[in-house]
Amino acid sequence: MKNRGILLEEIQVEGKAQVLEQIREAVEAKEIRYQPSLIQMVLGHIKYLSLPALGGQIACLFLIFGMCIYFERSQAQLMIWLGTGSVLAACLGVFLMLELCRSSSFHMVELEQSCYFNVKQLWCVKMIIFGCLDLLILTVLIAGVSKNVSCGMFAVILYFLVPFVISSGLQFLVFTIFRRGKREYLQMSAAVFISVLSLFPLSEPKLYTVACLGFWVLALIIGAGLLTGEIILLYRTLCSENEIYTVEL
Repeated sequence: MKNRGILLEEIQVEGKAQVLEQIREAVEAKEIRYQPSLIQMVLGHIKYLSLPALGGQIACLFLIFGMCIYFERSQAQLMIWLGTGSVLAACLGVFLMLELCRSSSFHMVELEQSCYFNVKQLWCVKMIIFGCLDLLILTVLIAGVSKNVSCGMFAVILYFLVPFVISSGLQFLVFTIFRRGKREYLQMSAAVFISVLSLFPLSEPKLYTVACLGFWVLALIIGAGLLTGEIILLYRTLCSENEIYTVEL
């Protein structure tokens, strides 16, 4: 028996182009993947930050207020203001590094790979949050010191930003090189080392004159370059670790 093919009559659809266009627009309007904004990421991640790191920054803020009140009442000299402020500025970056060390310890990198945000996003959010807090504390410190010294606000900004950026860059270097072990102690040692170094210019008051502002600008540029390079290196390291982890999965 010969099989007979079944012929289907072609169905004419009126306005087919319009219907397909409506379907295409509906598909494009459908939000298949939700991508939060940077503000939403920052606000959503604040509650997961470690309390000791945030508490340390709040303690630094109160310490600055107390220092300014005490030095104003005792009528402290210029070098005491600048020396104390330089030490505080050099130690501010410790709290961010403690938070990053906590996040990278106990296989937290592998755990955070399963979260809604990847490790690069989480660490970038942490650096943004703590960086903004550091800038806020530095602003309060600079405003409090510049009000009580005669060298001017621009000079005070240079005197405090130099130890801050150099200390932060050195701590990032320690964090990137020593990926295991008690890096927290090494980073604190790096901050203390820069704090001690920041006191050496106090023995030469000429360094805090207008004629030497170029030296401080150059030191700030070098420190900012070091800090930027370490952040880029850390980002590339995270990218390579992310690729290795993805391949292993």
